[in-house]
Amino acid sequence: MLNYIWLSLIIVGIIVAAATDWHDLSADRYHNNEQDFVTIRLLDTAVSSPELNKPYSCSVSYRLPLEKQAGGALPSTPQRGELTCTGPDNGLLRIIIGSGAPLQWRDRLSAQPGADAISARVRWIGRDRGMIPLAPLEFEKLKFVKLNAVTNDGILKSARSAVELAIGLIGIMALWLGVMKIAEQAGLVAKLAILLRPATRFLFPGVPADHPAMGAMIMNISANMLGLSNAATPLGLKAMEELNKLNHKAGTATDAMCTFLVINTSNVQLIPATVIAIRASAGSSNPAEVVGPVLVATALTLVIGITLAKLLARLPVFRKQLAP
Repeated sequence: MLNYIWLSLIIVGIIVAAATDWHDLSADRYHNNEQDFVTIRLLDTAVSSPELNKPYSCSVSYRLPLEKQAGGALPSTPQRGELTCTGPDNGLLRIIIGSGAPLQWRDRLSAQPGADAISARVRWIGRDRGMIPLAPLEFEKLKFVKLNAVTNDGILKSARSAVELAIGLIGIMALWLGVMKIAEQAGLVAKLAILLRPATRFLFPGVPADHPAMGAMIMNISANMLGLSNAATPLGLKAMEELNKLNHKAGTATDAMCTFLVINTSNVQLIPATVIAIRASAGSSNPAEVVGPVLVATALTLVIGITLAKLLARLPVFRKQLAP
């Protein structure tokens, strides 16, 4: 069901992005059909003739069209830029967008998440003492901005990150699972289960000590504490199956079931193998330093969870539901 939900969200996202892009193209939001003119002043006044392929800091002033000048529109604030000459009368202009920039430039910048500048090809007729009085800009036409963001920056980038993370986890997970398997074969899990038996009798008073559910729960808790989540899952399912055999009212979770679910969800982590593996794959210099904080955090969540489960179990509304 969750897969269908994710697929539906992806399809809806693509449809919305395509519709938004179609509206932007119809309204010419990015002014693809207009040409902008600017005045460029090199900040280094000593430069009379810029060298080829060398970037120069400059000031870029937007030239209002004649119809806007006649309409009384306010001129834009000069923007910082960088001019690189690629020929005697043309070059590449990078404009750093700040306050007071023309609306169409700000719209173009919004199509580049995380960027602070836009780029354009520029050509001119003449220049005088580091100033180009009139130069037309040639921007790349922007189309399907939202759709590209959803597919390339969203779906494909997330899928690539997931694959890279999964591959990075293989080595460290294999190491930790191997270590835990050795501990299991050496009897560490069984010894931990013996230590947990008095606590489980207190937490599950309605479950007989010799019932198969008790053994499955103890083994599940022990495996989770050691980070053996793969081994703990079938044990948890087996524990729930055995607890259901003690249930007097089918379809309603018993106190033991609820308590065990809380413990299984917020179990104490002695060795958080998955977290250590993720930190190692992300390049952490000390991936195991989270052992202490994780131990304290999981212990607190376990105590709080069990306390709430026991308190809620005393409420009359729940006692009535569990009555045979």
